Amino acid sequence: MIQLIAGRQGAGKTKALIDMANTLVKTNNGHIVYVDADESQIFRLDYSIRLVQIAEYPLKTSGEFFGFVCGILSQDYDINTVFIDGLLKNAKIEVDEIGTLLDRVKEVADRYNIHFIISLCCDEADIPEEYKECLID
Repeated sequence: MIQLIAGRQGAGKTKALIDMANTLVKTNNGHIVYVDADESQIFRLDYSIRLVQIAEYPLKTSGEFFGFVCGILSQDYDINTVFIDGLLKNAKIEVDEIGTLLDRVKEVADRYNIHFIISLCCDEADIPEEYKECLID
């Protein structure tokens, strides 16, 4: 399953993701991963949530980003939820490329029963039509 939070910078997307992750960790039976650009949120996340800092790795394309996320999943079969904060920035894609990357993420989500909650710094109108049903407030 994929859920999306879209909005402009400063709209509270990161806070919403962190709140969701910290709430989920109380009842979740699997492992949770939180992917972000840096460690600025480390003290706001529950200690049992694995924070992955993308800036530590020399990723240059959306394909490398996707492969990196798949690599994380392949190392821990107990991961059932992945939070990705700032997909456009971290995957180094433009708004018009959202659908292509989300198609690949959805394939992994469906195949391995992984729940992805992703924030995007864009307007809801920029989300491809087939993913508008994935938007949450």
